[in-house]
Amino acid sequence: MLEQYNEAFWFFCGVFVYRFLSKAFTYGHLSNMVKEINDQILKMLGAISADTAFARSIKYKHLTDSGIPEEQIEIIKKLDDKAFTGWKAICIAHMFTNCPKIYRNTMKFSDWEGAMEQLEVVYARELARNKRFQPKREKNEKK
Repeated sequence: MLEQYNEAFWFFCGVFVYRFLSKAFTYGHLSNMVKEINDQILKMLGAISADTAFARSIKYKHLTDSGIPEEQIEIIKKLDDKAFTGWKAICIAHMFTNCPKIYRNTMKFSDWEGAMEQLEVVYARELARNKRFQPKREKNEKK
């Protein structure tokens, strides 16, 4: 009796294994995609932060050149610092709240400083990857 269901048993075992492996590979690919998206977001936040710092330095130079008293400029700097610190905290908080819980372990940071340290790791990894894939020059080739 059981011998006649042997093929059906192996068929359903194959279906189960296929579904399990398919889900496992999908989870792995999505985890890599979320990690890459997070890396790109960190790059964007780093660039925005650098541009903002540059714009603020120009702003303070123009304020000084326009004759505004130093005390008022210091007040403006403190307000700008407070707003910028809040913006950085909000950006990191939004990254965590908008990332699906199952993929939050791909983020190796919890605050702005940790995010910028992770950004340095991302840049170092890309630099190493680019060095590895650059074509080797011939000894006779001019540099």
